[in-house]
Amino acid sequence: MFSQKNKQGWRNPWVLLLLTLVASGVLINGRMLWNMVHHPMRLLDEHYTVKDHNRYDAKWLQEQAERSTLGWKTHLESPQRIPNDAEARPDAAKFIITSNPAEFKLGLNERDGKPVEGAIVVVDAQSPGDPSTDFKTTFNAVSQGAYQGSLKFPKAGNWDLIIKAEVDGRQFDMEQRIFVAIPKQP
Repeated sequence: MFSQKNKQGWRNPWVLLLLTLVASGVLINGRMLWNMVHHPMRLLDEHYTVKDHNRYDAKWLQEQAERSTLGWKTHLESPQRIPNDAEARPDAAKFIITSNPAEFKLGLNERDGKPVEGAIVVVDAQSPGDPSTDFKTTFNAVSQGAYQGSLKFPKAGNWDLIIKAEVDGRQFDMEQRIFVAIPKQP
């Protein structure tokens, strides 16, 4: 018979199973919350996180305005690049690199087509899931408006390249998502 004094209901396997499912759900959600707080996701820039989005939004708008007033045109190329499938998802990387280290060449021209000379070009390579593998390198000028450098990626996968070119106090920023497919070494 059912009553409040009958303690045998807690020994029922179905009640124990239900309590175990509820407890595991709470623990799993707690672990996900802990991971989210201690390992925040990064997007393109160390300042542009969901938490700090409003604080840096005005700065991002100013950078975009400066970029459009400069009107510089860039072209990033690599001999190790293979094109992505034409039917790939729109968010998939369009720039796929098949060697490590990879050589990159950046063409930098002004709005009227004249090459930009004397620029300091710095490339910040960021792995979206692992900030410990991020690195920076500087490209060297090889000809008028052409800058070249080598990037050695520590692991395969998606990478965000933040390219900053500066000449006489004028700065141009661009982003490029690439996928690095490093072949297995024997």
